[in-house]
Amino acid sequence: MRASTTWLVLLVLLAFAWLGLPAWPADGAPDLQRWMVYLDGLYLSGYLAIGLMSVAMVLALRMPWLERWVGGLDRAYRLHKSLAQWGVGLALFHYGLRLVVKELRGSGLMVKPKGLASQAVEALRPFHGTAKDWAEWALYLAVALVVVALWRRVPYRWFARLHRLLPATYLVMVYHSVVFLPQGYWQGLGWPAAGLIMALMLFGSVAALMSLFGRVGLRRRVAGEVLEVKQLALDVLELRLKLAPGWPGHESGQFGLATFDSREGAHPFTIASSWKGDGELRFAIKALGDYTRNLPTLLKAGDAAWVEGPYGRFVFADGKPRQIWVGGGIGMTPFLARMQELAQLREAASSASPTAEAPALLAQQVDLFYCTRKGDPDITRRIAELAAAAGVNLHVLESTTQGQLSVERLMAMSPQWREASLWFCGPARFGQALREGLLAGGLAAGDFHQEAFEFR
Repeated sequence: MRASTTWLVLLVLLAFAWLGLPAWPADGAPDLQRWMVYLDGLYLSGYLAIGLMSVAMVLALRMPWLERWVGGLDRAYRLHKSLAQWGVGLALFHYGLRLVVKELRGSGLMVKPKGLASQAVEALRPFHGTAKDWAEWALYLAVALVVVALWRRVPYRWFARLHRLLPATYLVMVYHSVVFLPQGYWQGLGWPAAGLIMALMLFGSVAALMSLFGRVGLRRRVAGEVLEVKQLALDVLELRLKLAPGWPGHESGQFGLATFDSREGAHPFTIASSWKGDGELRFAIKALGDYTRNLPTLLKAGDAAWVEGPYGRFVFADGKPRQIWVGGGIGMTPFLARMQELAQLREAASSASPTAEAPALLAQQVDLFYCTRKGDPDITRRIAELAAAAGVNLHVLESTTQGQLSVERLMAMSPQWREASLWFCGPARFGQALREGLLAGGLAAGDFHQEAFEFR
């Protein structure tokens, strides 16, 4: 999804960028031909760079309609990261190409043809100096910020704080792009290209300003209070929160961005409870880094919290007669919420007031594979009790004694897998191996759902 969408955006921008390139003379001398190749490379790389960064900036807005379009906020953020890296990389190429040609001209290996019409918009010439200098420093900063984002040893809180500088660097690059947009884009066939890139830069600039002023996701943010902090086995912390009026409710499998300390910022956590309309929700948080390891000592009942969301499209809605769930470690969280929902539906169905969707959901056959390195008896017991109440067929696999779940093993334990959809949440490589094996065996690509829970 991410790779194909990135290439689609690149190809669309490239098609438009081509429209505004200066025309090549029919019988140009070698010096002129080399110079035109240079100009084409300079303009194309600049157009693509600012276009990709603009789309990446809009994706960071966490807009519900964008989330639905790409299949969830987790996937929107992965696409945002991919486009931003491509954009900064092309901006670096754009700048490097200019420096290389400058050196070649200085050594006499490349000559700028005399009498070649300037591609600059005359009215914007007074801004050339600041546009060049500011964009150069902005590019240095953007490259450094991308390195920080990729370097996992940098703590998340520092990454989050430094990442807030990227919208400012983007705005400087927008200024540079407007000043140096060739006049060919304002004439003839270049108008559609100019219109597209100006629209993208406008939307991107609005998104950048919203980010700089802390307005992103503000309408989906609800105040809350920590009701209970409970340390479970396997380094899992369970938090129970009470939210103020305004939370719209959530579907099982969705997540929220929780803030317990404004200096730390928001962290994404899958919601481990189904929605009952009482304002309460639970998070099950695995100690995977400095922040999550310290949460048990940092939080206590009565502490304030903010939760933004809900986000995500890992919501089990496909209408298939069968589903297979695979949860790796803390990846069990969305399945716990779903089983709570199914248990509530079963309880309602046995009473005088069943819900309209209960018959279809309760008729669905579900196999749940709980994959853990070494399970805890208390946690396993709680999962088994919940699975029984939900009518879910549970398989517990401890890799230390039973080995890991393989594609062949899954097919054998759930022989009607071709009729099912598979929902996976856990380590990315584990999910990729299952996906490749099942698709090779005949499972449709659209029937494999994987939570892409990575925001860095």
